[in-house]
Amino acid sequence: MDLIGTIRFQMQRSHERVQQCIADLSAEEARRSPLPRLSPVVWQVGHLTFYDAHYTERAGLAHAVPAIPADYERLFKAGTGGPAEYPPIDQVWKVFDRTNTALMRIAEGTDLARPIDGQLYKDVGGMLIFACVHRTYHIGKVATLRALLDKPVLFGPPRPT
Repeated sequence: MDLIGTIRFQMQRSHERVQQCIADLSAEEARRSPLPRLSPVVWQVGHLTFYDAHYTERAGLAHAVPAIPADYERLFKAGTGGPAEYPPIDQVWKVFDRTNTALMRIAEGTDLARPIDGQLYKDVGGMLIFACVHRTYHIGKVATLRALLDKPVLFGPPRPT
């Protein structure tokens, strides 16, 4: 598999994993923080959405995805989290789904070697790889939150009862 194929595969799999993680959560469960210092599931998905939209801007293709809601920066940028009036998880998912589509288009139609000035990546390909790593990190957080909410384990062996 070539680099574009690898990036597209990882982006698609991480998108599916996020969907799998939230499929059986109620809106209330997605907003609940099982421990005071943890940001809830809806924040995790909103945070990914906010930064995926940011990546489309970095790639110069912000026009490729409809604008995210104006309050997403206030709610979901790094350093936020905790109790807040978050939108329902199904609405956040719809925006995440759109940003994923835009990133998939970038992965297939943009020169991955095109330079981007940044600290975490130096080109479009590096940015997309970072987006996959970022998603995986937050999928792990959602999996932990699910366990704390006493939801079924989705990845790996089942928990002993």
